[in-house]
Amino acid sequence: MTAFTPPEPAEALARLGMPMDEAMRTQRAVRRLHLDPVSHEVLLPLLELSLRAPTSSDTQDWHYLVVEDPAQKARLAKLYRRLYRLFNPIVERQARGDAQQQRNIAPGQWQAEHFEELPVLVIPCYRRGLKHRPVGHPQISVASFYGSIYPAVQNLLLACRAVGLGASLQTLPIWWVPAARRILGLPRDIVPVCVIPIGWAKGRYGPTTRRPIGEVVHLDRYGNQPFR
Repeated sequence: MTAFTPPEPAEALARLGMPMDEAMRTQRAVRRLHLDPVSHEVLLPLLELSLRAPTSSDTQDWHYLVVEDPAQKARLAKLYRRLYRLFNPIVERQARGDAQQQRNIAPGQWQAEHFEELPVLVIPCYRRGLKHRPVGHPQISVASFYGSIYPAVQNLLLACRAVGLGASLQTLPIWWVPAARRILGLPRDIVPVCVIPIGWAKGRYGPTTRRPIGEVVHLDRYGNQPFR
């Protein structure tokens, strides 16, 4: 097997000129990663691009925690695997007898086993303001909160796709928020929203398979699907 050599930063960043439709059609959750470091010369421009996303009232109260320290990654991996052991048996039972589903869950199992070895973990966080406090209409405050950070997360995932980095959005590693807060030293008003493991992708990207648009689009009322 040929040894993997990461591209030079300038070569990787030049790929950001990829057509948008190509990036969107071939983006997928990539969990199998090369364990080579990801240069800050590549990562920081991608994080900066991601922050071109809109936020509620243009608050821009976002923060990124970039975790590279082996000891910190090991602490997060320990927390993750504690939660993973609770939920993975359920996923395995659901996939029993379904070869395609078993293939789908295999990369996630690999990642859980190698979590502390992954090159970099990016943890998007958002500052909880007064309008995000669950008073009267908690579902609205929650929608406003996550709606202010997930557009930036999607920008980051697309940028990673363009330059050839593998990335995936995960929430299970931080489900136990108090423990994640202690590990990361987060103030009470800074909320971690997900974890994005990033590294050079193993294998090739390719077109993703999705349901036909006619099955998904409803016109005016749910159930009216004239585009089937």
